[in-house]
Amino acid sequence: MNRIAIHILRCCIAFALLVSVFGQVVVIPNAVADEAELYPELADRVAAYTAVGIIGVLCVQIALVAVWALLSMAHADRLFSERAFRWVDVVIGATVAATALTSGFGVHMLFSTQPGPPAQILGVAGLTFGGFALVLAMLVMRGLLRKATALEGELAEVV
Repeated sequence: MNRIAIHILRCCIAFALLVSVFGQVVVIPNAVADEAELYPELADRVAAYTAVGIIGVLCVQIALVAVWALLSMAHADRLFSERAFRWVDVVIGATVAATALTSGFGVHMLFSTQPGPPAQILGVAGLTFGGFALVLAMLVMRGLLRKATALEGELAEVV
């Protein structure tokens, strides 16, 4: 794989990790507190909403670290190995967890005493369906990696 592309992707992942930590520490707690000020009936849920947001971002961070590991394996031409499947499974698991959190939050928003504004509900629904689509795409990509790994093994036997 192109070394320049790998370095650029690593820089992007490092930046995304830094921004996500800032989001966990500053943005999420402040956004939830601001919403609680606008809607006083949500004041008792501030801790829970903050925790869900922070855990959701943690899922994204875990997926980013796994992608970093996969990039390192691609850089060293070791991507077609059983070890790569563990990292792909980490990405899939983190995506499933984030999607489950998002869909649970969406269901909570729909059936709470004070449902959120339509834009928020549509945003959560979009994130949920996007998460499902990403999980399905990752499962297909995992299958393709499995086939490519098998083909590389067969080719190594022939050579």
